[in-house]
Amino acid sequence: MSESVFVTGLGIVSPAGCGGGVTFSALAGGGRFIRRVDDPLIAGGEAVCAGQLPDFTPPAGTEYRDRVCQLSVAAAEEAWAAAGLAEKSPPPPRVAVSFGTSKGGILAFARVLDHLQPVLHPSTGLLVPGYATAQNYLRSEVFASDCRHVRGIQNYPHPEVFSSRSLQLLLSDVPPDAPARALAARFGAAGDVHATVAACATGTLAVIRGVQMLLDGRADVVLAGSADASLHPLWFAAFRQIGVLAAEHPQRGPAWACRPFDATREGFAVSEGAAVLVLESARSVRQRGARPLARIRGYAMGGDPAGLTQLRPDGVPLARIAQIACDRAGVNPTGLAAIQAHGTGTPANDPVEINAIRRLCGHAAAEIPVVSFKGALGHSLGAAGAVELALAVLAIEHQTLPPNATLIEPDEALGEVCLPTIARELAPGAILKTSMGFGGHIAAVVLDSP
Repeated sequence: MSESVFVTGLGIVSPAGCGGGVTFSALAGGGRFIRRVDDPLIAGGEAVCAGQLPDFTPPAGTEYRDRVCQLSVAAAEEAWAAAGLAEKSPPPPRVAVSFGTSKGGILAFARVLDHLQPVLHPSTGLLVPGYATAQNYLRSEVFASDCRHVRGIQNYPHPEVFSSRSLQLLLSDVPPDAPARALAARFGAAGDVHATVAACATGTLAVIRGVQMLLDGRADVVLAGSADASLHPLWFAAFRQIGVLAAEHPQRGPAWACRPFDATREGFAVSEGAAVLVLESARSVRQRGARPLARIRGYAMGGDPAGLTQLRPDGVPLARIAQIACDRAGVNPTGLAAIQAHGTGTPANDPVEINAIRRLCGHAAAEIPVVSFKGALGHSLGAAGAVELALAVLAIEHQTLPPNATLIEPDEALGEVCLPTIARELAPGAILKTSMGFGGHIAAVVLDSP
Protein backbone atom coordinates (compact mmCIF):
# COMPACT_ATOMS: atom_id res chain seq x y z
CA MET A 1 0.00 0.00 0.00
CA SER A 2 1.23 3.48 -0.80
CA GLU A 3 0.10 4.92 2.54
CA SER A 4 0.29 3.57 6.07
CA VAL A 5 -2.67 2.68 8.23
CA PHE A 6 -2.01 2.21 11.92
CA VAL A 7 -3.79 0.44 14.76
CA THR A 8 -3.75 2.76 17.79
CA GLY A 9 -6.15 0.96 20.11
CA LEU A 10 -8.10 -2.27 20.45
CA GLY A 11 -10.66 -3.97 22.62
CA ILE A 12 -11.67 -7.62 22.95
CA VAL A 13 -14.38 -9.50 24.77
CA SER A 14 -14.01 -13.28 24.55
CA PRO A 15 -14.55 -16.49 26.51
CA ALA A 16 -11.14 -15.82 28.08
CA GLY A 17 -12.47 -12.61 29.63
CA CYS A 18 -13.17 -8.95 28.96
CA GLY A 19 -10.15 -7.04 27.74
CA GLY A 20 -7.49 -7.40 25.10
CA GLY A 21 -4.71 -7.86 27.64
CA VAL A 22 -6.68 -10.45 29.58
CA THR A 23 -7.44 -12.48 26.46
CA PHE A 24 -3.91 -12.31 25.08
CA SER A 25 -2.25 -13.25 28.37
CA ALA A 26 -4.61 -16.19 28.76
CA LEU A 27 -3.81 -17.45 25.26
CA ALA A 28 -0.09 -16.95 25.62
CA GLY A 29 -0.28 -18.97 28.82
CA GLY A 30 -1.87 -21.89 26.99
CA GLY A 31 -5.38 -21.34 28.37
CA ARG A 32 -8.42 -23.16 26.96
CA PHE A 33 -11.89 -21.71 27.37
CA ILE A 34 -14.43 -24.08 25.84
CA ARG A 35 -16.86 -25.50 28.37
CA ARG A 36 -19.75 -27.93 28.48
CA VAL A 37 -22.98 -25.92 28.35
CA ASP A 38 -26.36 -27.52 29.06
CA ASP A 39 -28.54 -24.44 29.61
CA PRO A 40 -31.60 -25.14 27.41
CA LEU A 41 -31.75 -21.46 26.40
CA ILE A 42 -28.37 -21.98 24.76
CA ALA A 43 -28.09 -25.63 23.87
CA GLY A 44 -31.70 -26.69 23.50
CA GLY A 45 -32.19 -30.29 24.54
CA GLU A 46 -28.60 -31.47 24.12
CA ALA A 47 -25.44 -30.26 25.89
CA VAL A 48 -22.85 -28.55 23.69
CA CYS A 49 -19.23 -27.49 23.86
CA ALA A 50 -19.22 -23.71 23.64
CA GLY A 51 -17.31 -20.56 24.48
CA GLN A 52 -19.38 -18.34 26.75
CA LEU A 53 -18.22 -15.02 28.18
CA PRO A 54 -17.57 -15.21 31.93
CA ASP A 55 -19.21 -12.62 34.20
CA PHE A 56 -20.09 -10.14 31.48
CA THR A 57 -21.88 -6.98 32.57
CA PRO A 58 -23.39 -4.89 29.76
CA PRO A 59 -21.99 -1.36 29.45
CA ALA A 60 -24.15 1.34 30.98
CA GLY A 61 -26.97 2.29 28.67
CA THR A 62 -27.02 -1.04 26.83
CA GLU A 63 -28.84 -3.11 29.44
CA TYR A 64 -31.89 -3.53 27.21
CA ARG A 65 -30.07 -4.01 23.91
CA ASP A 66 -29.48 -7.33 22.18
CA ARG A 67 -26.35 -9.09 23.38
CA VAL A 68 -24.50 -8.56 20.08
CA CYS A 69 -24.81 -4.79 20.59
CA GLN A 70 -23.69 -5.09 24.20
CA LEU A 71 -20.55 -7.00 23.24
CA SER A 72 -19.82 -4.53 20.45
CA VAL A 73 -20.04 -1.49 22.70
CA ALA A 74 -17.94 -3.15 25.42
CA ALA A 75 -15.10 -3.90 22.98
CA ALA A 76 -15.35 -0.45 21.40
CA GLU A 77 -15.17 1.37 24.72
CA GLU A 78 -11.93 -0.43 25.55
CA ALA A 79 -10.48 0.35 22.11
CA TRP A 80 -11.58 4.00 22.25
CA ALA A 81 -9.92 4.48 25.64
CA ALA A 82 -6.78 2.55 24.65
CA ALA A 83 -6.31 4.85 21.65
CA GLY A 84 -6.46 7.91 23.91
CA LEU A 85 -9.70 9.10 22.34
CA ALA A 86 -11.68 9.05 25.58
CA GLU A 87 -9.60 12.01 26.76
CA LYS A 88 -10.73 14.17 23.85
CA SER A 89 -13.96 16.13 23.91
CA PRO A 90 -15.44 16.52 21.39
CA PRO A 91 -14.22 13.46 19.44
CA PRO A 92 -12.21 13.87 16.23
CA PRO A 93 -14.48 15.27 13.49
CA ARG A 94 -13.90 12.54 10.89
CA VAL A 95 -14.65 9.31 12.77
CA ALA A 96 -16.16 6.47 10.74
CA VAL A 97 -17.44 3.00 11.66
CA SER A 98 -16.84 -0.24 9.77
CA PHE A 99 -18.36 -2.97 11.87
CA GLY A 100 -20.05 -6.26 11.11
CA THR A 101 -21.80 -9.30 12.46
CA SER A 102 -22.74 -12.48 10.68
CA LYS A 103 -26.43 -12.53 11.62
CA GLY A 104 -27.44 -9.47 13.62
CA GLY A 105 -29.45 -9.62 16.83
CA ILE A 106 -30.38 -13.27 16.64
CA LEU A 107 -31.30 -13.46 20.33
CA ALA A 108 -33.66 -10.50 20.04
CA PHE A 109 -35.14 -11.99 16.89
CA ALA A 110 -35.69 -15.34 18.59
CA ARG A 111 -37.44 -13.61 21.45
CA VAL A 112 -39.80 -11.73 19.15
CA LEU A 113 -40.47 -14.95 17.26
CA ASP A 114 -41.52 -16.65 20.48
CA HIS A 115 -44.47 -14.27 20.67
CA LEU A 116 -45.53 -14.28 17.03
CA GLN A 117 -48.01 -17.04 17.69
CA PRO A 118 -50.14 -17.88 14.64
CA VAL A 119 -53.73 -16.67 14.68
CA LEU A 120 -56.66 -17.05 12.29
CA HIS A 121 -56.91 -14.19 9.81
CA PRO A 122 -60.45 -12.76 10.13
CA SER A 123 -60.98 -12.58 6.35
CA THR A 124 -59.19 -15.60 4.93
CA GLY A 125 -59.36 -18.00 7.85
CA LEU A 126 -55.69 -18.81 7.31
CA LEU A 127 -53.07 -18.99 10.04
CA VAL A 128 -50.88 -15.87 10.08
CA PRO A 129 -48.32 -14.54 12.60
CA GLY A 130 -49.97 -12.74 15.50
CA TYR A 131 -48.24 -9.38 15.09
CA ALA A 132 -50.82 -7.45 17.06
CA THR A 133 -50.65 -9.94 19.92
CA ALA A 134 -46.88 -9.62 20.03
CA GLN A 135 -46.98 -5.83 19.95
CA ASN A 136 -49.54 -5.69 22.75
CA TYR A 137 -47.46 -8.08 24.84
CA LEU A 138 -44.23 -6.18 24.35
CA ARG A 139 -45.82 -2.81 25.05
CA SER A 140 -47.77 -3.86 28.12
CA GLU A 141 -45.07 -5.54 30.17
CA VAL A 142 -42.87 -3.58 32.54
CA PHE A 143 -39.20 -3.60 33.39
CA ALA A 144 -37.47 -5.14 36.32
CA SER A 145 -34.90 -2.87 37.93
CA ASP A 146 -31.89 -5.00 36.98
CA CYS A 147 -31.62 -7.35 34.00
CA ARG A 148 -27.89 -7.96 33.92
CA HIS A 149 -27.85 -11.49 35.28
CA VAL A 150 -31.23 -12.89 34.35
CA ARG A 151 -31.16 -16.39 32.90
CA GLY A 152 -27.55 -16.72 31.84
CA ILE A 153 -26.12 -15.14 28.73
CA GLN A 154 -29.14 -13.25 27.43
CA ASN A 155 -28.56 -9.93 29.16
CA TYR A 156 -31.83 -8.42 28.10
CA PRO A 157 -35.29 -8.91 29.60
CA HIS A 158 -36.97 -12.30 29.34
CA PRO A 159 -40.62 -13.11 28.75
CA GLU A 160 -41.00 -14.79 32.13
CA VAL A 161 -39.95 -11.64 33.96
CA PHE A 162 -40.38 -8.52 31.86
CA SER A 163 -40.23 -7.22 28.33
CA SER A 164 -38.51 -4.56 26.26
CA ARG A 165 -39.44 -0.90 26.47
CA SER A 166 -41.08 -1.08 23.09
CA LEU A 167 -41.32 -3.25 20.03
CA GLN A 168 -39.40 -0.60 18.11
CA LEU A 169 -36.37 -0.79 20.43
CA LEU A 170 -36.30 -4.58 20.32
CA LEU A 171 -36.63 -4.82 16.55
CA SER A 172 -33.99 -2.13 16.00
CA ASP A 173 -31.40 -4.63 17.28
CA VAL A 174 -32.39 -7.42 14.90
CA PRO A 175 -30.84 -6.17 11.60
CA PRO A 176 -27.15 -6.91 11.05
CA ASP A 177 -26.31 -3.20 10.96
CA ALA A 178 -27.47 -2.76 14.58
CA PRO A 179 -23.97 -3.01 16.15
CA ALA A 180 -22.54 -0.50 13.65
CA ARG A 181 -25.36 1.92 14.42
CA ALA A 182 -24.82 1.39 18.14
CA LEU A 183 -21.12 2.33 17.85
CA ALA A 184 -21.84 5.35 15.67
CA ALA A 185 -24.32 6.69 18.21
CA ARG A 186 -22.12 5.86 21.19
CA PHE A 187 -19.01 7.60 19.89
CA GLY A 188 -20.50 10.38 17.81
CA ALA A 189 -19.22 9.09 14.48
CA ALA A 190 -20.03 11.71 11.88
CA GLY A 191 -18.39 9.86 8.98
CA ASP A 192 -19.34 6.75 7.06
CA VAL A 193 -21.10 3.93 8.91
CA HIS A 194 -20.66 0.62 7.11
CA ALA A 195 -21.97 -2.82 8.18
CA THR A 196 -20.26 -5.93 6.78
CA VAL A 197 -21.96 -9.33 6.60
CA ALA A 198 -19.69 -12.07 5.23
CA ALA A 199 -20.20 -15.14 7.42
CA CYS A 200 -17.03 -16.11 9.31
CA ALA A 201 -14.88 -13.66 7.31
CA THR A 202 -17.00 -10.71 8.49
CA GLY A 203 -14.50 -9.26 10.96
CA THR A 204 -11.54 -9.34 8.60
CA LEU A 205 -13.55 -7.79 5.79
CA ALA A 206 -14.88 -5.07 8.12
CA VAL A 207 -11.32 -4.15 9.05
CA ILE A 208 -10.33 -4.12 5.38
CA ARG A 209 -13.22 -1.79 4.63
CA GLY A 210 -12.02 0.46 7.45
CA VAL A 211 -8.55 0.55 5.90
CA GLN A 212 -10.09 1.51 2.58
CA MET A 213 -12.01 4.36 4.21
CA LEU A 214 -8.72 5.81 5.43
CA LEU A 215 -6.89 5.27 2.15
CA ASP A 216 -9.78 6.89 0.27
CA GLY A 217 -9.51 9.95 2.50
CA ARG A 218 -13.05 9.50 3.84
CA ALA A 219 -12.01 9.43 7.51
CA ASP A 220 -9.11 10.02 9.86
CA VAL A 221 -10.20 7.49 12.51
CA VAL A 222 -12.21 4.31 11.98
CA LEU A 223 -13.73 1.98 14.55
CA ALA A 224 -13.45 -1.36 12.77
CA GLY A 225 -14.31 -4.87 13.86
CA SER A 226 -17.14 -7.29 14.45
CA ALA A 227 -19.20 -9.14 17.05
CA ASP A 228 -21.31 -12.25 17.29
CA ALA A 229 -23.73 -13.61 19.89
CA SER A 230 -25.16 -16.80 18.42
CA LEU A 231 -25.27 -19.14 21.40
CA HIS A 232 -28.78 -20.27 20.61
CA PRO A 233 -30.34 -23.72 19.99
CA LEU A 234 -31.21 -22.80 16.39
CA TRP A 235 -27.57 -22.39 15.40
CA PHE A 236 -26.32 -25.40 17.30
CA ALA A 237 -28.96 -27.49 15.55
CA ALA A 238 -27.97 -26.09 12.16
CA PHE A 239 -24.24 -26.69 12.66
CA ARG A 240 -24.91 -30.15 14.05
CA GLN A 241 -26.98 -30.97 10.98
CA ILE A 242 -24.15 -30.11 8.59
CA GLY A 243 -21.63 -32.02 10.68
CA VAL A 244 -19.20 -29.29 11.74
CA LEU A 245 -19.65 -29.28 15.54
CA ALA A 246 -16.95 -30.72 17.78
CA ALA A 247 -17.77 -33.10 20.62
CA GLU A 248 -15.98 -33.36 23.95
CA HIS A 249 -12.61 -35.05 23.78
CA PRO A 250 -13.19 -38.53 25.29
CA GLN A 251 -10.26 -38.23 27.70
CA ARG A 252 -9.50 -34.52 28.04
CA GLY A 253 -13.02 -33.13 28.10
CA PRO A 254 -14.77 -30.11 26.54
CA ALA A 255 -11.79 -27.75 26.71
CA TRP A 256 -10.13 -29.91 24.04
CA ALA A 257 -13.20 -30.28 21.82
CA CYS A 258 -11.94 -28.12 18.95
CA ARG A 259 -8.50 -29.22 17.75
CA PRO A 260 -7.35 -27.37 14.61
CA PHE A 261 -4.84 -29.35 12.51
CA ASP A 262 -5.11 -32.36 14.82
CA ALA A 263 -5.29 -35.89 13.43
CA THR A 264 -8.57 -36.56 15.27
CA ARG A 265 -10.23 -33.16 14.77
CA GLU A 266 -14.01 -33.21 14.36
CA GLY A 267 -15.11 -29.61 13.98
CA PHE A 268 -15.43 -26.33 15.83
CA ALA A 269 -17.00 -25.12 19.08
CA VAL A 270 -19.27 -22.08 18.76
CA SER A 271 -18.39 -19.11 20.94
CA GLU A 272 -19.40 -15.49 21.38
CA GLY A 273 -17.26 -12.38 21.38
CA ALA A 274 -16.32 -9.07 19.82
CA ALA A 275 -13.29 -7.01 18.93
CA VAL A 276 -12.73 -3.44 17.78
CA LEU A 277 -9.57 -1.95 16.26
CA VAL A 278 -9.05 1.80 16.13
CA LEU A 279 -7.54 2.45 12.72
CA GLU A 280 -5.88 5.79 11.96
CA SER A 281 -4.18 7.49 9.08
CA ALA A 282 -0.55 8.54 9.47
CA ARG A 283 -1.66 12.18 9.54
CA SER A 284 -4.10 11.56 12.40
CA VAL A 285 -1.44 9.67 14.35
CA ARG A 286 0.96 12.61 13.99
CA GLN A 287 -1.64 15.23 14.84
CA ARG A 288 -2.83 13.40 17.94
CA GLY A 289 0.59 12.21 19.01
CA ALA A 290 -0.87 8.72 19.23
CA ARG A 291 1.23 5.62 19.86
CA PRO A 292 0.67 3.02 17.13
CA LEU A 293 0.51 -0.62 18.14
CA ALA A 294 0.86 -2.07 14.65
CA ARG A 295 0.73 -1.15 10.99
CA ILE A 296 -1.55 -2.72 8.39
CA ARG A 297 0.59 -3.11 5.30
CA GLY A 298 -1.56 -5.04 2.87
CA TYR A 299 -4.90 -6.71 2.36
CA ALA A 300 -6.95 -8.59 -0.19
CA MET A 301 -10.38 -10.16 -0.41
CA GLY A 302 -12.15 -12.42 -2.86
CA GLY A 303 -14.23 -15.53 -3.28
CA ASP A 304 -13.98 -19.28 -3.55
CA PRO A 305 -16.89 -20.47 -5.73
CA ALA A 306 -16.66 -24.13 -4.69
CA GLY A 307 -19.99 -24.05 -2.82
CA LEU A 308 -21.91 -22.80 0.20
CA THR A 309 -19.90 -24.73 2.78
CA GLN A 310 -17.11 -26.14 0.59
CA LEU A 311 -13.75 -24.72 -0.43
CA ARG A 312 -11.55 -25.70 -3.35
CA PRO A 313 -9.41 -28.54 -1.92
CA ASP A 314 -6.12 -27.36 -3.44
CA GLY A 315 -6.39 -23.95 -1.73
CA VAL A 316 -5.73 -21.99 -4.92
CA PRO A 317 -8.26 -19.17 -4.27
CA LEU A 318 -6.99 -18.54 -0.74
CA ALA A 319 -3.35 -18.68 -1.86
CA ARG A 320 -4.10 -16.13 -4.59
CA ILE A 321 -5.74 -13.72 -2.15
CA ALA A 322 -2.90 -14.12 0.35
CA GLN A 323 -0.34 -13.45 -2.40
CA ILE A 324 -2.13 -10.23 -3.39
CA ALA A 325 -2.10 -9.09 0.25
CA CYS A 326 1.63 -9.81 0.51
CA ASP A 327 2.31 -8.04 -2.79
CA ARG A 328 0.46 -4.94 -1.60
CA ALA A 329 2.46 -5.07 1.61
CA GLY A 330 5.76 -5.48 -0.23
CA VAL A 331 6.37 -8.67 1.76
CA ASN A 332 7.88 -11.89 0.45
CA PRO A 333 5.70 -14.73 1.83
CA THR A 334 8.79 -16.81 2.53
CA GLY A 335 9.88 -14.21 5.08
CA LEU A 336 6.67 -14.07 7.12
CA ALA A 337 7.16 -14.17 10.88
CA ALA A 338 3.94 -16.13 11.40
CA ILE A 339 0.64 -17.08 9.83
CA GLN A 340 -2.45 -16.69 11.93
CA ALA A 341 -4.76 -19.19 10.27
CA HIS A 342 -8.53 -19.29 10.18
CA GLY A 343 -8.13 -22.86 11.46
CA THR A 344 -11.65 -24.01 12.30
CA GLY A 345 -10.70 -27.57 13.14
CA THR A 346 -13.06 -29.17 10.62
CA PRO A 347 -11.78 -32.22 8.72
CA ALA A 348 -12.34 -30.56 5.34
CA ASN A 349 -11.20 -26.96 5.83
CA ASP A 350 -7.89 -27.34 7.66
CA PRO A 351 -6.22 -29.15 4.70
CA VAL A 352 -7.45 -26.43 2.33
CA GLU A 353 -5.73 -23.78 4.39
CA ILE A 354 -2.49 -25.73 4.71
CA ASN A 355 -2.50 -26.36 0.94
CA ALA A 356 -2.89 -22.62 0.39
CA ILE A 357 0.00 -21.90 2.75
CA ARG A 358 2.21 -24.37 0.86
CA ARG A 359 1.37 -22.74 -2.46
CA LEU A 360 2.06 -19.32 -1.00
CA CYS A 361 5.27 -20.02 0.90
CA GLY A 362 6.82 -22.97 -0.90
CA HIS A 363 9.49 -24.82 1.07
CA ALA A 364 9.46 -22.07 3.72
CA ALA A 365 6.01 -23.32 4.82
CA ALA A 366 7.75 -25.93 6.96
CA GLU A 367 9.50 -23.20 8.97
CA ILE A 368 6.88 -20.46 9.34
CA PRO A 369 4.79 -20.99 12.51
CA VAL A 370 1.07 -21.44 11.81
CA VAL A 371 -1.38 -20.94 14.68
CA SER A 372 -5.13 -21.05 15.16
CA PHE A 373 -6.76 -19.60 18.27
CA LYS A 374 -10.10 -21.35 17.76
CA GLY A 375 -8.99 -24.34 19.79
CA ALA A 376 -8.68 -22.13 22.85
CA LEU A 377 -11.43 -19.57 22.26
CA GLY A 378 -13.85 -21.41 20.00
CA HIS A 379 -15.24 -20.12 16.74
CA SER A 380 -16.94 -16.77 17.32
CA LEU A 381 -18.30 -16.85 13.76
CA GLY A 382 -18.78 -13.27 12.54
CA ALA A 383 -16.53 -11.98 15.32
CA ALA A 384 -13.64 -14.36 14.63
CA GLY A 385 -11.72 -12.28 12.10
CA ALA A 386 -11.73 -9.14 14.23
CA VAL A 387 -10.84 -10.98 17.45
CA GLU A 388 -7.95 -12.75 15.75
CA LEU A 389 -6.67 -9.59 14.06
CA ALA A 390 -6.68 -7.84 17.43
CA LEU A 391 -4.71 -10.77 18.87
CA ALA A 392 -2.23 -10.47 15.99
CA VAL A 393 -1.71 -6.82 16.92
CA LEU A 394 -1.03 -7.84 20.53
CA ALA A 395 1.37 -10.56 19.35
CA ILE A 396 3.32 -7.87 17.50
CA GLU A 397 3.24 -5.53 20.49
CA HIS A 398 4.44 -8.23 22.92
CA GLN A 399 6.64 -10.04 20.39
CA THR A 400 5.01 -13.28 21.50
CA LEU A 401 3.06 -15.81 19.45
CA PRO A 402 0.45 -17.80 21.41
CA PRO A 403 0.27 -21.52 20.62
CA ASN A 404 -2.12 -24.03 19.11
CA ALA A 405 -3.47 -24.75 22.57
CA THR A 406 -5.40 -27.94 21.82
CA LEU A 407 -3.16 -29.63 19.27
CA ILE A 408 -2.42 -33.16 20.49
CA GLU A 409 -1.28 -35.10 17.43
CA PRO A 410 -0.65 -33.15 14.21
CA ASP A 411 -2.35 -34.64 11.19
CA GLU A 412 0.37 -36.34 9.13
CA ALA A 413 -1.72 -35.90 6.02
CA LEU A 414 -1.09 -32.14 6.25
CA GLY A 415 2.59 -32.76 5.60
CA GLU A 416 5.49 -30.94 7.19
CA VAL A 417 4.18 -27.76 8.76
CA CYS A 418 5.24 -25.76 11.81
CA LEU A 419 2.44 -25.92 14.42
CA PRO A 420 3.78 -24.69 17.78
CA THR A 421 2.04 -25.97 20.91
CA ILE A 422 3.69 -23.58 23.34
CA ALA A 423 4.07 -19.82 23.14
CA ARG A 424 7.20 -18.64 21.40
CA GLU A 425 9.02 -15.41 20.71
CA LEU A 426 7.76 -13.80 17.54
CA ALA A 427 10.50 -13.48 14.95
CA PRO A 428 11.01 -10.17 13.12
CA GLY A 429 8.73 -9.74 10.15
CA ALA A 430 5.06 -9.53 9.26
CA ILE A 431 2.06 -11.64 10.30
CA LEU A 432 -0.37 -12.90 7.69
CA LYS A 433 -3.96 -13.31 8.90
CA THR A 434 -6.31 -15.41 6.78
CA SER A 435 -10.10 -15.73 7.01
CA MET A 436 -12.67 -17.93 5.29
CA GLY A 437 -16.44 -18.01 5.51
CA PHE A 438 -19.47 -19.94 4.33
CA GLY A 439 -20.47 -18.79 0.89
CA GLY A 440 -16.85 -18.60 -0.28
CA HIS A 441 -15.81 -15.37 1.46
CA ILE A 442 -12.01 -15.27 1.81
CA ALA A 443 -9.70 -12.50 2.96
CA ALA A 444 -6.13 -11.85 4.06
CA VAL A 445 -4.40 -9.05 5.96
CA VAL A 446 -0.67 -8.43 6.45
CA LEU A 447 0.42 -6.45 9.47
CA ASP A 448 3.67 -5.74 11.29
CA SER A 449 5.26 -3.46 13.85
CA PRO A 450 4.72 0.28 13.39
